[in-house]
Amino acid sequence: MATCNDDVPVTEWSRDSSSCLSATEWPLRRYGRFMSGALNTASGSWKVLESNEESGFLVLTVVISGHFFISKGKEVLEGFSLIDASQWLKIVRKSDCILFGSKIKNKHRMFRVQFAGDSKTQSEERCSECVQKLAEYMPIQIMDAARQELQQSHKQQLEDESQVRDAEQNLPVQHTVSPAQGRVTAAELAQDLLASNFALPLAYQQSVWSAEDLGNFIRVCLLDQSFPAFVEEVEKQLKKITEG
Repeated sequence: MATCNDDVPVTEWSRDSSSCLSATEWPLRRYGRFMSGALNTASGSWKVLESNEESGFLVLTVVISGHFFISKGKEVLEGFSLIDASQWLKIVRKSDCILFGSKIKNKHRMFRVQFAGDSKTQSEERCSECVQKLAEYMPIQIMDAARQELQQSHKQQLEDESQVRDAEQNLPVQHTVSPAQGRVTAAELAQDLLASNFALPLAYQQSVWSAEDLGNFIRVCLLDQSFPAFVEEVEKQLKKITEG
C-alpha cells in the first residue's frame, strides 16, 4: 500500500486518478523538504527540487474530496487529507511561498513550495489562490501584506455566498422520498459490512458514486498517509457496534 514518508515518494497513478475527479492545480517553481540532521534534530538542511521539463514539472493539487498532493511528473512527493488537518498541520504563507509544518506522533516534518509564474505578481496571485483554497479547510498564517488581500477576498466570497443563499430560499423546494425497502439496525448493518459475502437491503444498495469515480476516489484516498490507519479504526468500530 502506498504511503508518504520522508524517504520514499509514492506511486505513479495519483495524477491520473485525481484528474478524473474535480481538482484545482497550481504550477510550482520549486519544492523543498527539510532533512533533519542525524545527530541533532535542530540541525539539518533543505533538499530542493526544481520544476523542469526534463525531470518533471512540479504541481500542487487540491482535490474536491479534500485531498492534497504535490507531484513532480508522475511522482507524488506529498499526499494527505486536509480534513481535520488543522490538528497536526500548520501552514504559513509569505510572498509567493507557503511553508507546511506537521507533527504526528512526535515526528516533525517541514516542506515548502514556491509558485511559478511569468512574473513575481503572477506567482503571488497563484499563491493567493491556493491559500484561499486551503483556507476552506484550516486557518492559514499570513506573514506579509497579502493578509489584507486574503481578508478582502474572503469577505467578498462570504457576501457572494449570502446572496446565493437568499436566492435559494426564494425557490420552491421539491422533495422526492423513496420508501426504504428493508430496514436494518446499526449493528446488523455493521455486521453485514464486515462479512465476506453480504447482501444489503435495497435501500442501502444505491450509491451516489459511479463505479469509475469511486475507483478514482479510493486510489486518491490510498495516497493519504493516514488512510490505512483510518480504515483499520473503522473496522474496529464496526466490530464494537456488532458486539455492543
